[in-house]
Amino acid sequence: MNQLKVVLSVDCVCASEGKCYVTELVDIAEKERVPMTWLIGVAEHDPLSNLKLYHNEYFHRIPAWHELGLFITFDSGPSNTISRDALIRIGKDVLKQFSIKATAFRAANGDLDSSDLKVLEDIGILVDSTPGSNAERPADAPTAPYHPSYSKVNQKGEGNIWIAPVANIGGMRGYLDEGFDRLKPIIDAHCDKNDTLVLGMQDCVDNADNLKHTLHYLKEKGARFVTLTQLASEL
Repeated sequence: MNQLKVVLSVDCVCASEGKCYVTELVDIAEKERVPMTWLIGVAEHDPLSNLKLYHNEYFHRIPAWHELGLFITFDSGPSNTISRDALIRIGKDVLKQFSIKATAFRAANGDLDSSDLKVLEDIGILVDSTPGSNAERPADAPTAPYHPSYSKVNQKGEGNIWIAPVANIGGMRGYLDEGFDRLKPIIDAHCDKNDTLVLGMQDCVDNADNLKHTLHYLKEKGARFVTLTQLASEL
């Protein structure tokens, strides 16, 4: 198997959560010299809150060799007033206001629909890393990066975008938020079959120790760390 390539990605949603651990994560990433992909949260009813917080407090702390991308929370409830494609375009536009040209994307809660794919491609997204639950991500869905079908997002097809999903083993997603002890078996099971690994975390969770343990463990495996877009460019 080729050298393991690892993406560390952050769902940037802390503006609505009251806690933010960006500084701690950046400090560890700089010390360990690993890039991270920061996916800036945009939601229908408050599209600018995370962007404004990051602009005021954190963008100047994040090294230029990291990546900034787009994280969308779709509203499927009765309060929804914006279509999925319109919200994706709003996300692109608000990031553009802050001079961010996103090429990496993730949808919250495993909520990626086949209808999103061409819209994402149209706004310049090269790679998606939406995780899923057992129900949303069938057991036979690809675990390695793949080009999706425009009609069935969890099947290989003719799409131009790459999907590099967050590791998902038996319904357990590769998120640091749950702690390293729960993450380790997911990493091991995923890496038994793949030479790429995408992990996620939320910026509102204190993942400092989890990140340190994860980096130490993956470096012992000889991993090389890349951003999502860099991963896609090397496929």
